[in-house]
Amino acid sequence: MLTLEALRHTLATTEELRSIVRTMKALAAVSIHQYDRAVTALADYDRTVRQGLAALLREQAAEVRAQSMVLSNATLETPSVAGHPSAIGAVVFGSDHGLCGRFNEVLAEQVASTLHNRLEARRWRILAVGVRQAAALEEQGLPPEQSFYTPSAASAIQQIMRQLLPVLEQWRTAGVTEILLFYNRHRGADSHEPTQARLLPLDPDPDGLDHEALPARRSLPGHAADRTELLAAWLQEWLFVELFRACAESLASEHASRLLAMQAAERNITERLAELNGVYRQQRQEAITAELLDVIAGFEAAKNA
Repeated sequence: MLTLEALRHTLATTEELRSIVRTMKALAAVSIHQYDRAVTALADYDRTVRQGLAALLREQAAEVRAQSMVLSNATLETPSVAGHPSAIGAVVFGSDHGLCGRFNEVLAEQVASTLHNRLEARRWRILAVGVRQAAALEEQGLPPEQSFYTPSAASAIQQIMRQLLPVLEQWRTAGVTEILLFYNRHRGADSHEPTQARLLPLDPDPDGLDHEALPARRSLPGHAADRTELLAAWLQEWLFVELFRACAESLASEHASRLLAMQAAERNITERLAELNGVYRQQRQEAITAELLDVIAGFEAAKNA
């Protein structure tokens, strides 16, 4: 049984731990709000990009339908490079830090399940954002060829985008026929779910990216630039938007998962404190009772002397 001094030390340590957990809860809540705002701020830009692509796709709708709804333009289609077998690429957004449950492990399991079911893929090329996500993928037998640290704030997401986009362009020219995106989508204050999306080849109708995405006007939209160059530019913007959103939602989901973990930790700490306080009060009462009995015994001994 612990002594009173040891119990006092344990109580003080547990109180400090609860204070740390409360601080982490507050930081997680603030971070969730920050990344949710980043996703919301992207909405107008996303709509503009979709409308631009929809306008260009309208011009070549017949060509798209003739080739199984996949853009065959050389700018958008992943070319077959001699000496390079076709491959499937995967971009996976996870976390750098722990204390967020099985956030990375669950997503890594989905990536493994998806890629192993793609029997037509001769090989995979994987890029991970988050060192813990990279470790989780390695445990699934899918070691990333490159890994990046996650942004420390919403304002730093653009820096990650500048690193990712050149890699995807290298993949495209090296024979990657399809690029998949995996991340945890934020579903509310404290919930998320693993999500999968296809970045390339570009589907002409992903979530409303079609003729209906165009605003109602009397005249059709037009362009003066070369369509191939324009498609290449819009594709870069499309990839930027999709990767930016995935990164922001992944980070919001990470902090939501951490918030849940901290809430559970706080409940456990509170229960432990109640238990320790009960033991401390009991032992202190026993110590006081023993001291009183010693005083009484001493008094009786002195009285009878």
